[in-house]
Amino acid sequence: MGPTVTPVSAVSWQAALVELSKWARVVACCPSGRELADIIGACVDAEMVAVPLSPRTTDDDLDRVTRWLSASLVLDGRDGAVTARPGPGGPNLPATDGLAFVVLTSGSTGEPKGVMLGRAAAFGNAAKTAALHGFGPDRPHATCLPLFHVNALVMSLLGTKITGAPLVVCERFEPSEYFRLIDQTGARTASIVPALLHRLVEQRPAWPDSLDYLVVAAAPLGGELADRFQQAYGPRLRQGYGLSEAVNFSFTMPLLDSRGFQEHYVANQPPVGVPLPGTEFRLADNEVLIRSPDMMRGYWRAPELTTEAVDTDGWLHTGDLGELRGDYLVLTGRATEVINRGGEKYHPLEIERQWRNAGLTGPLAAVPVSVPELGQDVGLVLDSGSAAAARTLYARHIHPPVAARSGGLAATATGKPRRREMGRGLVARHESVERYEELAAYARASAAAILAGPHRPTTAQSARLYAHARELAAAARPVPVPGRRGVGHDALDVLVDYWPTLADGSGSGPDMMRRHPGLWRRLMVEWPMGSYAELMGEVLTAGDLLVGRVLEVGTGVGNTTRLVADHVRGEFVWSDLIPDLVRRGRWPGQGIVLDFDQPPPPGLAGFDTILATNAVHCAADKVRTLRWLRSMLADGGRLVLAEGANPTTADGSPWALDFWFDAFDGWWDRGGFRTRWEWLSLLEQAGFHHVGYSALRAGRHDLGGVVWGARGDDSA
Repeated sequence: MGPTVTPVSAVSWQAALVELSKWARVVACCPSGRELADIIGACVDAEMVAVPLSPRTTDDDLDRVTRWLSASLVLDGRDGAVTARPGPGGPNLPATDGLAFVVLTSGSTGEPKGVMLGRAAAFGNAAKTAALHGFGPDRPHATCLPLFHVNALVMSLLGTKITGAPLVVCERFEPSEYFRLIDQTGARTASIVPALLHRLVEQRPAWPDSLDYLVVAAAPLGGELADRFQQAYGPRLRQGYGLSEAVNFSFTMPLLDSRGFQEHYVANQPPVGVPLPGTEFRLADNEVLIRSPDMMRGYWRAPELTTEAVDTDGWLHTGDLGELRGDYLVLTGRATEVINRGGEKYHPLEIERQWRNAGLTGPLAAVPVSVPELGQDVGLVLDSGSAAAARTLYARHIHPPVAARSGGLAATATGKPRRREMGRGLVARHESVERYEELAAYARASAAAILAGPHRPTTAQSARLYAHARELAAAARPVPVPGRRGVGHDALDVLVDYWPTLADGSGSGPDMMRRHPGLWRRLMVEWPMGSYAELMGEVLTAGDLLVGRVLEVGTGVGNTTRLVADHVRGEFVWSDLIPDLVRRGRWPGQGIVLDFDQPPPPGLAGFDTILATNAVHCAADKVRTLRWLRSMLADGGRLVLAEGANPTTADGSPWALDFWFDAFDGWWDRGGFRTRWEWLSLLEQAGFHHVGYSALRAGRHDLGGVVWGARGDDSA
């Protein structure tokens, strides 16, 4: 939208300001736009302390901040007309002499803090950045960034104010409208952040004739986005870097030609530039330390936090990690964002760079995922598209994310990724690789025993089992000596003994199980099959998906049911095709008979979560079944499936017990386990949105895990 002034009672807030003395703290909670610029400008002229807040601030938070700051005045324009009300601080607050602003940090690494910016520091930084970009009466500057953050507040608002440059304020970013406004006003420079730059290059409006270049900052700029920008508009981009604690910009890139842009922004991680005049910096254990006259006074009412941030020699410890490339500083991540994978440290920015080089595009984030066995592992969150995009990362062994989802990309108002927040809803599980390889070796030996015997398959079912046994036996791997036995070993012994009966068609898998009472239940409950139920429970808990109406499909022996039933906060329905299994259930909720190969009965709908553990792979037509399950969800509800995967490794080695399950109808004749990528594709074919997964792995062996998808608005 254009730089319109909301028709409100301007005299009201102006009159309220007149009643205050110098250094009074004024909280302004208004949409970013021309009127907020006027309010802040009036505070600056009157030597008051402006505290601009986001219009998304809640009533409770506004009251809390007002009391915390002992503000003299609150200007509230969240509903349109700016209203003025006195704060608890009174008109005279000499403790804030010389302050210009208290800026609440964006909170990308924790709770927001109040950064105190003195007038001398704020005006000094504004003058330096204005000079670097040539602000002046004949060189208007435009911004689409919020005036409650230092980028627009210091560089754009103060920078134009002290140089007489016209300030062009775009109140709500839309790419074509922003460029139209720049063209209309003749702005020579304009601000943007990477998240908005992505939208700009997606839409690619015509470049304004007056515009020399865009200034990008506030969040990391990736090489893939820089490349797309250059293809659309050439090298007309300058990246900078700074923090609220250092008043705003501390580094800025020069304007490069096409060759230099390609070298520094595209072929490598884009640098943030060289220090502003008067700014010192050094790297200590790769952390960027800054010292400058343009520094905060400290954090409001938090001297201990101030001492942590600024040492006794005046160095600001930024928490950002960096390195030098020639004269330019290149940021490599944040110290607090390092993903600690079993003692190995990974920086999200570097991971993202490698992912983009591997072909991933669009907004994305590398996030920490909770994995008890390692502490953390790497996860992927995409703004849009499919989580199946991670398949290429698995194929190329480039930080394959153990969990991924599309949708839910979270960032601060200036585009900094909230990595910890995004990672909180994701989990994954790592099994012992030695334990799995012992089982796999025993399975290969069992398959070899079947192949070496005199009995050959005579039915379609036994032929499939025999073919899968041949695939498994052909997997050329060293055979570990089993260090322990488990139910999988017992089941394999039973299969080898029963093979002659299966081969000639005189027996079946269910008959085999009836001869060994309790074996099936053990197989479903104990390792390795029990791990799927455990991961399902962890995914449901992490995602807060046991609230409302919950349906479990294919309960079976109830391994997952016993883990989740007591934790459902709402209505729980569990189901199975076999009536005896339903009748034997002793869990809270209601048990029903349900055949997911048939349309759902009338009235069975409106569930917030539907879950199934190693069941839906038995569906005759998987897409049709997924569509039926989707029809039973409420809008926004999620289907969550725990499923094994086959093959388990990149070289095609089958899942250890795959051929064992061929003894059962619903497995050998319906494809058995599918890969994770097939499940994600099937979910999308069935109309699910925001698909994702959590992996179950044992070293290099991918055992499947959990996949999910959400039901969107059918009218969309």
